[in-house]
Amino acid sequence: MTRKILDGYVGVKFTPLRLSDRQPAWCLDLAPEFKGNADRLREHGMTPKNGGNMSVRCAEGFAITASGCNLGIMEPEEVSYVRDCSLNEKTVRYEGPREPSSESFLHHLIYRSRSDARAVVHAHDPATADAPLGSDLEETPREEPYGTVALARLAIETFQKDRTIIVLRNHGYVAMGRNLTEAVDTIISVHMGLLKKSVRSDR
Repeated sequence: MTRKILDGYVGVKFTPLRLSDRQPAWCLDLAPEFKGNADRLREHGMTPKNGGNMSVRCAEGFAITASGCNLGIMEPEEVSYVRDCSLNEKTVRYEGPREPSSESFLHHLIYRSRSDARAVVHAHDPATADAPLGSDLEETPREEPYGTVALARLAIETFQKDRTIIVLRNHGYVAMGRNLTEAVDTIISVHMGLLKKSVRSDR
């Protein structure tokens, strides 16, 4: 399949500092888990072009999908290890052949602020625009550009009250869980609920 890029995507908005061009061995060990859960999102139409990213907390940082990765057709080398991030200097130190996701700051802040988060998944879903979200699903009060510290901080503010999933306005879901499977389960459950609401509203 041909790899495609979303309109408006210009790459990462931080300075990537590569510490090694090879991922730690355990990153490759995680590749099947990343791939399997990305395939589940694809089956529900939530992997448009290079939209979305996922990560797992590990070691001193987290393993995360690469910048520009098409989740629906991702490869093992598209998992990078982010050792640390500096929001002030807008730098990300990482290991791997590919730069980490443009949303690395988002994942970094979630792990820093929520000790219960072991995995984070960001997925795009047209249903969030087509169906009423309802009071049980929190949405950010405004839109911020992708890959920015402003978006990451807004997400953290919205994740209050022990929520495990939120909607970034015009930018899809962010869910956390004890592992990728749990986070993706949450997203799929919400997605199916929104589809039902959309059908009811059309009647």
